Amino acid sequence: MSTERSPAPTRRRLVHAVFWGAGLYFGWRWASESGPAWQHALQLLAIMLAAMSAVQLVRRWRVRHRRGDGVLGRLPVRDLFLAKLLLIASALALDYLLQCWIPPQSAQIIAGAGLCVAFATIGPALHRRHSDSRAP
Repeated sequence: MSTERSPAPTRRRLVHAVFWGAGLYFGWRWASESGPAWQHALQLLAIMLAAMSAVQLVRRWRVRHRRGDGVLGRLPVRDLFLAKLLLIASALALDYLLQCWIPPQSAQIIAGAGLCVAFATIGPALHRRHSDSRAP
């Protein structure tokens, strides 16, 4: 009987932890910033695009130095950008919708929490979808 653990569950937990951390960061940024909701949306979208650009630079570096591309080589940039845009647009719509019934600060906190949960649940599913599929 082997006591070694399979790397798949460990990797899955790591992916979930990374997305929960990112979700907490983006939710916190949304909930803690002062100013209008559209400003939060633009700031977070800029941060997400900068992170996506950094991942692309790492991918190109790995390919150039023949270290393999793994999951990074199969990132569908357009699809990921559209998913991020939809996520931010949803948080913005939720924030504005909630402001009709509750104070703006409370709406911001709820929209930030929703952004956190959405990021943490949708992210691993997208990651699994793009890392399990093999590029032709």
